[in-house]
Amino acid sequence: MGKTIFKAGERIYAAGAPGLAWRVQSGSVRLDRIIPDGDPMFANLAVEGDIIGAETLMFQHYTFEATALADCVLVPWPEGEAAPAGESLLAALTTSETRAADVVALRCGQAMERVTRLLSLLTGGREPQLASMPLPSRRDMAEITALTTETVSRVVSQLRRAGMLPAHEKRGRPSKS
Repeated sequence: MGKTIFKAGERIYAAGAPGLAWRVQSGSVRLDRIIPDGDPMFANLAVEGDIIGAETLMFQHYTFEATALADCVLVPWPEGEAAPAGESLLAALTTSETRAADVVALRCGQAMERVTRLLSLLTGGREPQLASMPLPSRRDMAEITALTTETVSRVVSQLRRAGMLPAHEKRGRPSKS
């Protein structure tokens, strides 16, 4: 099985469904827990190189809902025989712990810091003014950073005025209003 492409806003998998583990080859993925009332609650973020859905290797089903935050390419994991399974799994777990710490940091500090950290995470640490990077929806950015959509909009406007984001916006996932 080869790579699979998902468009921004497209569901990759649903909690409870059977499936494969995936490596994010490019783009970004939003992971949500489904809370008892049935609504999704932001849980984590996966970017290039991260493994998602590894729980299926043990439990045979997904525990999170995954949605493409930006256009992304996923490949089944583990991929081939490039590294012994133990090394590959250890590297994935280490990356997962680091990503969890990065996501917690997105929910702390001043609004400008939170949004710029999110953009840095989504671009792999590169400068966010890359015109090819579509921004996630304001709603997604707000939920991920624990800010209001209004605050995110103000921060994005400030970043544009400061030249840190392109003036013309390419949108990622459409907002769920």
